[in-house]
Amino acid sequence: MNKKTLPLFFLILLAVTLACDVEINTGGGDDAVATAVAGTQAALGGPGITEMPPAATAGVPTPGVTPGVSPADTPAPGCLPAHPGPQSLPLPAGVAAGRNETISFENLDEQTLSMRTVHDMTFMGEEWAHMAGTLSTGNDNLPVVFFTLTAGGKLLRNVANAISDVAPAANLTSLVGAEGGPFIVYTTVDMMAQSVNRVYAGNYTDAASLQPVITWVPPQEGHIGNAIRPLAVHTAGGAADGFWYTYTMEGIGNVNYPPYNGLYFFQLATGQSVEYLGTADALGGISPDQTTIAYGAGQGGTPGVVRDGVTVRNLLTCQETYIPFTPSSNLGGGWMEFSPDNQFIAWSEAGGPNNMEATFRMRVARTSGASLFDAPSANMTSLLGGEVPAGLRPVGWIADHLLVLEAYVSAVNHSVVIVWAPDPAQPWDPVMGANQSAPIADGNFLGFVYP
Repeated sequence: MNKKTLPLFFLILLAVTLACDVEINTGGGDDAVATAVAGTQAALGGPGITEMPPAATAGVPTPGVTPGVSPADTPAPGCLPAHPGPQSLPLPAGVAAGRNETISFENLDEQTLSMRTVHDMTFMGEEWAHMAGTLSTGNDNLPVVFFTLTAGGKLLRNVANAISDVAPAANLTSLVGAEGGPFIVYTTVDMMAQSVNRVYAGNYTDAASLQPVITWVPPQEGHIGNAIRPLAVHTAGGAADGFWYTYTMEGIGNVNYPPYNGLYFFQLATGQSVEYLGTADALGGISPDQTTIAYGAGQGGTPGVVRDGVTVRNLLTCQETYIPFTPSSNLGGGWMEFSPDNQFIAWSEAGGPNNMEATFRMRVARTSGASLFDAPSANMTSLLGGEVPAGLRPVGWIADHLLVLEAYVSAVNHSVVIVWAPDPAQPWDPVMGANQSAPIADGNFLGFVYP
């Protein structure tokens, strides 16, 4: 991060807390910001959370709900389809953030680990770049694979600030990779030719010779979505054996959250897909270990949206917990992110007369169902030293109790990446107290970097 580009209020200490500019409101009013006291009460079973099974949907089985059950390490008998196994990942060592054709790696101490030039990177977002290695090979040697629209569309890589071609990639819509590894999955969608989808999977070093593992043409009628969106790569024994994907809508506007419909696992060995959610269900998110999902049963559509509440499902045990949204959030929720230990889930909710006039709230809950934090995003000014976030979304967890947020800041006309400890019982630094937060990177969140 180039610290000289940040105004003074970004150089705040880790001791900045949400409690410093909020009012205690035990009535839980819609305009109140949760405090450490209110958050602790909610975590202990305060009002506002009802554990109940999701509404049954025609053609969609509704497993029994077991509130308070932690995710299991082994599959339960009778829970189908069988799961490929939990993904084991190290905790991230830092974040990657992008701004002005530069990607920086930053750790929790706001130290810049590496700066990378990404000339002609067209879209500065996490679905357009992949950190294809670990810091163990040297901070500057970690490969960055990214997309550009130049020359008809192609993938490039930066290693030690030397940029070279990876493969042609015309009409690329999304890119994902194995955490800390070279394996990538990306989709191209030719909107001028029946929206034909081609999904490629393999090591980025072999991308120029890869053939599609999936070729799909959306039916003219009867299917939700026009694009396949890869979500996560699954590895076993250090090698990729499959990937998770969903269906989405490309080229659609006026939506608050990405419309994801269904969840599928593609097995590289067999070339077959296994359905875990049908397209009648709206997907909200999948956990880092790939064992837990958030979804809205029977809420798929064009576009699909998770409304009224979110169901947390353990794919190993088929156990579910339903967490209702705040009553004012009539426009649904999204950007659902699980903590590495699957104990917490963070998401955003929207309410208002329509999507163009929506106001947003931040929610954090235990996956057992207890609410931890619920407040309008506009009230969370302590995250930015008094500045009102013009946009705020959870993007992941860098540790079991540290949530990463991307905030758009009008004063500087770009985004920053913030780390926040939302659980009063698990402060960032016990000496400094609860609800600490600090901006650690300047730019859009592009992903995590691994040790």
